[in-house]
Amino acid sequence: MRVGVVYTDSGALSAPFAPARAGFEARLAVENEKGGVNGRRIVYQPRDDGGSTAGNLAVSRDLVANYGAFAILQSSATTSGAAKYLADEKIPVIGISAEEVWSSYRNMFAFAYLASKGLPVDTFGRFVKEHGGTRAMVIGTSTRLTGSDLNSHMVKSLRGTGVQIDEANPVVEFLPGVTSAARLAQRMVDQKIDTVVSGGAAADIAEVVSAARNAGVRLKVVLTATAPDAALLEQYGQVLAGLVFFEPFTPFESENPGLDAYHKAMARHAPEISDPNQTVALAAYINADMLIRGLQEAGPCPTRQGFIDRLRQVHDYTAGGLVPTTDFEADFGQLRACYAFVRVAADAKHFEVIDPNYCGTRLSG
Repeated sequence: MRVGVVYTDSGALSAPFAPARAGFEARLAVENEKGGVNGRRIVYQPRDDGGSTAGNLAVSRDLVANYGAFAILQSSATTSGAAKYLADEKIPVIGISAEEVWSSYRNMFAFAYLASKGLPVDTFGRFVKEHGGTRAMVIGTSTRLTGSDLNSHMVKSLRGTGVQIDEANPVVEFLPGVTSAARLAQRMVDQKIDTVVSGGAAADIAEVVSAARNAGVRLKVVLTATAPDAALLEQYGQVLAGLVFFEPFTPFESENPGLDAYHKAMARHAPEISDPNQTVALAAYINADMLIRGLQEAGPCPTRQGFIDRLRQVHDYTAGGLVPTTDFEADFGQLRACYAFVRVAADAKHFEVIDPNYCGTRLSG
């Protein structure tokens, strides 16, 4: 069974996506050691899309037309480049839903949506309010790991729970090296901001948080979509203590058989990854597991359309306990209402789970 692996391994977006290949390979290797799916080993060809839509289309087309890929595993923020082509060709696509296009095509599968055309949820606003936040600044960043789509959902979530946001400028753009963090901090002082929220990565707003604390802003909540890595914690130290991030899967800090299996697979098949506790690596591992589940459902003589139809009929997917129960039909294109919320501990050297399954509800729009 031939599979294409598309991820960003060069260009400005390579850093967050580079661990994806190891996650894909580890899960596929485990399955191949067991004899594959229905007696078929899964072989794959990796391709780097360079972090561009044109590159994503080019490598995806090559994998389908020349390699004969049955399905494509994607870990990129530019999947929109190939989305229509892959949908027209009825190619199953499994990956990280970093763009709204993932909620447009039914051949594309994700276990959680970072960007969605579906209804917003009050989860983020509810969390902020319960932890004392009253006036928030939503910061847009240069990253396209989640893009601006999640920030728009954040704004709706905060407003839907009564947290105040600047009506005229609900998302404030911050570009490191271009935007002045000190001026942004003074703006927080003037507007009596007590909460900073971003649909991007912790690394993208660390400078802003540091400037805010230096300006005397008393931040009750700092919430981002991804965790700071060890290098960022070492660089900023106590500045990031208390920062909260949310995850659509079981936190690494949990005791979980699925995480044990993941760590064993990474140690055996991806030893080059010194720290397997990386969001993108785990997401890729789960995506490969979804591919395997789809092949199992499709039967001994799988077709692409059969794969798509049968995987959509799976209503109880958990990736061996790594994700909350997922219904690939009912949850298609919808933001999750439940997440694990984790924070940087007081010593700024480790993380602690606030709530492994904090839930809100869907808003009307």
